[in-house]
Amino acid sequence: MHTFTLGRCWRAVFQPVLFWALLLLIVSACTRRESFPQDSEEPVEQIEGEAAPMKYDGVLLAQVVSDSVHYIVSKEVLLQPFIREFGDGTVVDKVMIRKVQEVEEDTAAYYLVGLGMRNGAFRSMALELDIASDNSLYLSSQGDKHMCQASIGCSFCYFTYSGNKITGCECGSRSIENKCVHKVSQTNGLLRNTRVGAMR
Repeated sequence: MHTFTLGRCWRAVFQPVLFWALLLLIVSACTRRESFPQDSEEPVEQIEGEAAPMKYDGVLLAQVVSDSVHYIVSKEVLLQPFIREFGDGTVVDKVMIRKVQEVEEDTAAYYLVGLGMRNGAFRSMALELDIASDNSLYLSSQGDKHMCQASIGCSFCYFTYSGNKITGCECGSRSIENKCVHKVSQTNGLLRNTRVGAMR
């Protein structure tokens, strides 16, 4: 009987103490959890010496509607930016957007193309465009740049492609001495320092 009474007293005293101790542990655990924010809550701090992530700089140029390209920025407005991008005296007189798709099963890719001449030799440049879910076409500075530089005897160079990617250049005339050199870069500066508002 004595032991039973003492046990009841013991429980009566320590039950509230245990309850408050457990409550305190839960609250402190929640406080510690909140002191470490999730990745989605806070932007990741940039590590010193690392380059900041580049903001997307795509400019809307056109939209594909029923397999036809509808230009939002006029082709004529893009002539001068192409001349600047060549930067070697090439005079660009034609700009267009062309679809690249080897077979129907390939996803179509679109390129902004500028054609011109330098000292009587043919030059062309193709810039890969980004395609949005609504078939809008954007040019970003991170789009690949392909160039065809023809020898004097080659009056026209064709871009060659595999699937939906440009892979090289080929002279229209098959003569061995007529060459067409392919150059590629992973970036372009076509619309650098060009006001978008003035292009619409």
